[in-house]
Amino acid sequence: MITNNSILSNPAPLTRAEPASGTQAQALPQPGAKIDSTDVEFTGTGGEYFRIWIVNLLLIIVTFGIYLPWAKVRKLKYFYNNTHLDGHALDFHGEPKKMLRGTLIAGVLFAIYNAAANFSAVAGLIALAVLMAIAPLLFRAAMRFRLANTSWRGMRMLFTAEGVKGVYGVFLPPIIVLFVFGLILGLSGSLAKNPTAGFRVFGLAMGVGFLLILGTLPYFFWRLKQYQHNHYAWGPLKAELRSPMIDTYSVFFLTYLWVVLTALFFIPVMWSLMPSLPQASGKALQFLWILPLFFVFLIVLNILPRAYITAQMQNLLWSRTGNRYFRFKSELGVAAFIGLQFKNYFLIAITFGLYWPFAVINTLRMRLQAISLKTRIPLDKLTDAARARENDAAGDMAADIFGFDVGM
Repeated sequence: MITNNSILSNPAPLTRAEPASGTQAQALPQPGAKIDSTDVEFTGTGGEYFRIWIVNLLLIIVTFGIYLPWAKVRKLKYFYNNTHLDGHALDFHGEPKKMLRGTLIAGVLFAIYNAAANFSAVAGLIALAVLMAIAPLLFRAAMRFRLANTSWRGMRMLFTAEGVKGVYGVFLPPIIVLFVFGLILGLSGSLAKNPTAGFRVFGLAMGVGFLLILGTLPYFFWRLKQYQHNHYAWGPLKAELRSPMIDTYSVFFLTYLWVVLTALFFIPVMWSLMPSLPQASGKALQFLWILPLFFVFLIVLNILPRAYITAQMQNLLWSRTGNRYFRFKSELGVAAFIGLQFKNYFLIAITFGLYWPFAVINTLRMRLQAISLKTRIPLDKLTDAARARENDAAGDMAADIFGFDVGM
């Protein structure tokens, strides 16, 4: 099992630093042997965010969703302004009107797809193929928009990916796998001569396709994170993710194992209870008796693997991100994070959803405060040197894109 004392949270120092494109001249100070550590602090509270959340929710409802970009900006500004590093808070500069334009464009695209799908299966397939073809471009635009509108110490961040080769290299393989899988499922039943054989062929195709997806998902996820983390930049300082693919596979494998172990625990328990259930009212009463246990099984199956992979991937990815001047380190306790998620779900259930904003804040606090920044140059000197070499790319980038934004 991967622990906080393993190589995942104690990586070898990163050695390569590449300036963001367009930067020139003045050299950054040479990194020293001394490593300074600065913890991330999060000062948000559940009560404050509850007021933002409830107002956002009501305004989204009464405006039929038009208020959504304004709600996202209010939420992000609250999260960012309460996230501090070395006494300085992050800030978000996104404009709701620009984000509304991006939201409307995305809405129109999905409306066209729904209309085509209702018209005919062939038209729906063509529309889906078009959406898949442009989805990588929308993702890149969303990453550029979010980073270009995020700042720390008055300096905008950057997502430096240019061109289309890189993003399509990340997204096309999984899109092709899913498309071929769906095509095989669609054809499998029709190729058989009778319904029984068709069902068997369909089941076989489903099983093979499911195993293929499970086997390739860690690779696609690793490629995606490589693409993201290798193009993060702050001023002239570009980050790099140095994590071998095998480490991502190990985290996914252990997550799959958690799913299997959870199922192996609950299924025999439910099966063993069936003979002892009251028989007076027949199978309907048996179902009502077993339903609560099945509901608990679904909750545990949803919380445990998801919380586990979230914590482990944060520790893996952020502890391997940086360059020769700085790197991050994440020490998020896996057991503590899983326990927090069970607590959050329980309190959300008994409060009929009103605890949701408090759960969001508690989760953010635990995740953010597990991260620290390790620097080989004092942060003040690093900031001064980076600011001296900063260019206008962030502002230009923020103005040139449509306002697509990634969710948070």
